[in-house]
Order: sequence, then C-alpha cells, then structure tokens
Amino acid sequence: MTRLVLPGLNGSNPLGFMAALGLLNVLTRECAQARLGFLDDGSFAAFVEGFADDIIGAVVLSATQAGGTQPWSLTYEKEEKKGKKSVSDLKAPPEVFAEFLNESVRQWRKGHGQGVAYAAAYGTSVARDGKDNTKPTAFHFTAANQEFLKGVESSRTRVDADWAHHSLLIGHASRPGSNLRWDPASERNWALMANNPIDEGTSVDAPLEWLAFQALPLFPTFPQDANPRPRIVTTGVAGRGDEMKFTWPLWNVPVSFATARTILRVNWRELRQSHESGIFATCVSEIRRTSQGFGNFGPATTT
Repeated sequence: MTRLVLPGLNGSNPLGFMAALGLLNVLTRECAQARLGFLDDGSFAAFVEGFADDIIGAVVLSATQAGGTQPWSLTYEKEEKKGKKSVSDLKAPPEVFAEFLNESVRQWRKGHGQGVAYAAAYGTSVARDGKDNTKPTAFHFTAANQEFLKGVESSRTRVDADWAHHSLLIGHASRPGSNLRWDPASERNWALMANNPIDEGTSVDAPLEWLAFQALPLFPTFPQDANPRPRIVTTGVAGRGDEMKFTWPLWNVPVSFATARTILRVNWRELRQSHESGIFATCVSEIRRTSQGFGNFGPATTT
C-alpha cells in the first residue's frame, strides 16, 4: 500500500498532531480506506496510507467548500458599550449555547452528525465561567476581543494549494497573521522572549490550523462534579487552572478515523506506551494561561 510521509505534520507538536488527525478526518470523508500513522524514527512525522487521490487537493477542497454558515457555526449577539456586536466564539450565553446544542441534536436525528460532533467538543450546557458564560473546551485559548471561530474562518479563507503543499510536505510554513495559539512556537510571553512580542507580530500556518480544527470532534467535552458548580473536562486534558496538561499517544501502525477516536479516549497519562498495539510514544504538553485569559500549548515532552 502506498505511503505518503508528511514532514510538516510533526506528531510531537500539539498543532501538528491535531492537524494530522484533522487530515485523516478530511480524507476519510472521501475514502473510507484512509489511514494515519507516525514514524518512530525520531522525526514523529505523520504518514497516510490508503488514499490514492491528491491529498493537497483534498485539503484545499475541504477549505473551499466550508464557506458560509456551517454545522459548526456559532454566532450570537453581544452587548457592548457601543451597542450590539455579532460574535463568533465559544463563550456564548448559556441559553444560546443550549439552543445550539439542541439544534445540533435535531440535525443529528435527521442524519447530519457533523454539527453535534463539534457541539460536543465546544462545551456543555451546564459548565460556566466566572462571567457566567459557557465554559468552553480546554483548547479555547483566545481572549479579550479575539474570537475563536473567527480565527478558524480567517485561516480557512487563506488555505491554497501552494501553502498547503508547503505546510504538509515541507514544513515551517508560517506566515504573518493571527493564530489559535495551538503551536507552542506561537506563545507570546515576553518573559520568554528577547524582544517585546507585540513589536514582532504573530504568524500562522493556516492549512495546519484549518486541519487541526477538523480534529476537534475527536476531543469531546464532558461536565464533571456539581459542587460548588459543574466544571468541564476535555478529552485528553487533565488538571485544573494552571495545572492543565494535554496528553496524547503516537502510533506507528496506520489506523482509521474511527480507531483514532477510540485510541484518544484511553487514559494515556497512566497507561503510557503499548508497543504491542503500535503505540510507541506518549507526548505531554502543558497548557499555559496568562492573567488576561490567553492560553497556549507549551513545548511537548515525549517518552
């Protein structure tokens, strides 16, 4: 079976790992035989098998066809000093998010499951943050005036064949622009940098971010505890506050999208490697948050 190695998708990087999963999601929609694995030679590069068509073309097509209102779209009105503002974020008022969940379930009953998969990943109808808004997934790193889904849309519209080819087959394809802060290299903590990060601007690998967003359905969220108030937990993430960590496995045996979903629901924080099943490494990335509410993945450790 033909294997295509993708050097730009580094499985030991949170963004690279999620982008690899998102790519598998995209390819599976076109070909059920698509499979994903990672090289165990120290590069941790992703590879795909079972997909004979143009992979770059499939990525670009997935972005092109996703324009306009989609099952994952969540937009609501927010009252600000200058009046109402249309917002595309996950921290919606609880009643708005609950209706989004209900509509997603209604569509699922009609045979359209994409919306409910994203809804389950975004958050729950009971967990709330300190401002009494919906408490979102642990992968929600935007804050202030930044909007998570607007950031996704910004990356989607910039995906083209040249950039996607560079991102997947070469790597290091970042260009100026805003990002979702899923790449450890995007962290803008002045204390960790030689110069003021505000002066240097931000960069984004749009094709990887678009693909990583396609992986969110693999990381559903769940409400937990009731006292003093329900909180939210995200698949693959453990801890609370400043002690949160994302843990994921890497496998060298190519697997389907359905099998990847099952693998990710195992508690790899305790199980670690399972060489008999093809799991050859476990990666852990600290989730860092600033006092302003911004988040970022830290560099991963691999065992």
